[in-house]
Amino acid sequence: MISSAVSRVRRDQRPPRVRSAERARRRWEFWTVAGAVFVVMAASSAPSALYGLYQQRWHLDTMTTTVIYACYAVGAVLTLLLAGSLSEHIGSKRTIIVSLAVIVCCFLAFMLATGAWVLGLARLVQGVGVGLLTSSAGTALGRLHRNEDRKRAAAVNSAATSTGIALGAVCSGLVVEHAPAPLLVPFVVLAVLSTAGLLAVAAIPAWEARPARPLWTWRPRLTRLRAGSGKVLLRAAPVVTASWAVVGLYLALGVEMTSTLLHTRDRALSALVILVVQGCGGLAPMLLGRMSDRSASVTGSASLVAGLAMSVWAYGNADAGVFFTGAAVTGAGFGLCFMASMSTVTAAARDSDDGAVLPLFFAMAYVAVSVPVVALGVASSWLSVRSAYAGFGLAVGLVAVAAAVLALCSPPAVGRKAEPV
Repeated sequence: MISSAVSRVRRDQRPPRVRSAERARRRWEFWTVAGAVFVVMAASSAPSALYGLYQQRWHLDTMTTTVIYACYAVGAVLTLLLAGSLSEHIGSKRTIIVSLAVIVCCFLAFMLATGAWVLGLARLVQGVGVGLLTSSAGTALGRLHRNEDRKRAAAVNSAATSTGIALGAVCSGLVVEHAPAPLLVPFVVLAVLSTAGLLAVAAIPAWEARPARPLWTWRPRLTRLRAGSGKVLLRAAPVVTASWAVVGLYLALGVEMTSTLLHTRDRALSALVILVVQGCGGLAPMLLGRMSDRSASVTGSASLVAGLAMSVWAYGNADAGVFFTGAAVTGAGFGLCFMASMSTVTAAARDSDDGAVLPLFFAMAYVAVSVPVVALGVASSWLSVRSAYAGFGLAVGLVAVAAAVLALCSPPAVGRKAEPV
């Protein structure tokens, strides 16, 4: 803390032109990593609109597509649990580069897929890449922000994640409806963007002092918390579970519900609800990024409850306007919850110097986002969409209420005031 303050004073004593150039460079580096998060999260949702085509081409049933999605979740969670120490071994910059390289490889598998097993393998590899990126990018954004403002970095991370998921699903739907070779074009575009992101991140000077250990000297090991680090994850667990379960809920049912409400088979139009949920999830942290972590957790959890109640009622009564309004409120709640929990956990990881905190945080998030999809796929043979949405909405709402109560009972944290990037 003292050394960082001294270095900040020394930086402020430099000539104005030098300080201006330094700020511009740091801003470019920060937004480069944020852009990598955006592209990877867009890629994670892009296959959602393509599953219908895969089902038609290879005659897949709902259970098979559920297993394929589960491969992605398993890859992400296992990577976070077994490879959470990688960034400590080679540094977060090189970990991000490795993750982007893995993501590019998964796109090649998608383009060459000839059956369900190749598709499952591609999603598994994609989960590995996403798992490597999420925890290391959270650390990187906190360090690369020109004021090292964890609050602002968490808001940008939340916005990049939400908008990436939203635009990935919608753009993939547009490609399905209007572009040639819909099972090829999205992955070619994403491979080019990911390669560009890899080269841009590689051009950034190292932002942390790490021993120059080669990648092949690393060995997988179970990610373990240090003594005392588990408390912050336990406090964040209800917020993370409720907010990310909402994402899984809409990824699993959103397209089908929108098709029913709007009486359309257009996949791009049907993905509109994902755009609304995740778009508002990206907008809320940018507009309300100055809120304290506790206020954002309480407000976000309350928004989850209110938005889900509106959407469940509207879907049962075939009211598209109220349904989308509820989806927008729910999405804003997700964005605030993600921002607050990410800010709190990032601060805890930095204060304790425990590299296991962020990987386990995102492991919780990916368990929460995958359970609704897998459970609904298993129950699809005897459960209607209306019943599934109402049941899971009630369950997520109860967890969100618990998260709000827990946040209200927690003491407010004292943090620095957020500043523009």
